[in-house]
Amino acid sequence: MTGLQTSKSANPLDATMTKTQVVRRKFKSGLPRTPQNRLLSKMEAMARTMELLDRLRNEMEAAGLNKDHASAGLVYHQPATKGEEHVLARTAMLTKPEVIGSFVKKVMEVDRPRFLGVVFLQYDPHPKAKPEHKYVAFVWPFLNGPDDAARLIAARDRQLRELARSSGPSD
Repeated sequence: MTGLQTSKSANPLDATMTKTQVVRRKFKSGLPRTPQNRLLSKMEAMARTMELLDRLRNEMEAAGLNKDHASAGLVYHQPATKGEEHVLARTAMLTKPEVIGSFVKKVMEVDRPRFLGVVFLQYDPHPKAKPEHKYVAFVWPFLNGPDDAARLIAARDRQLRELARSSGPSD
């Protein structure tokens, strides 16, 4: 009888990835595979965003990375608000815990939002990271309606373009 082959706790691909990429892979693998697909209240959506950002920042810090190289945004649209019906999506960004007050104020002022999910932004300072991988954005949805994914992806792409245009976070 042959013995069972035991695997190491780390993924073999980790050796080919930067620390930031490993953190992102582990974080994303810990998220639920399917969204709950229900409308969230403002408080619930903000709490979920803050919880997920805190988890990502903690994982980055545990890997020896600068936790300020991660941020998140709550993505929403307002189909029932006059003048906002045709806006694809808006994002309320939460960059650091120090700005939670402005994040909460902005979200609480939004008229009849429909929260789509969270967009995460990550900066990889590793010198060997390819330029196209220095800034990465990925999403986690709350809803999976017919237009929700497209709106969420559009918000992700917009945030990534804005992040790449900026000078980037300091190391």
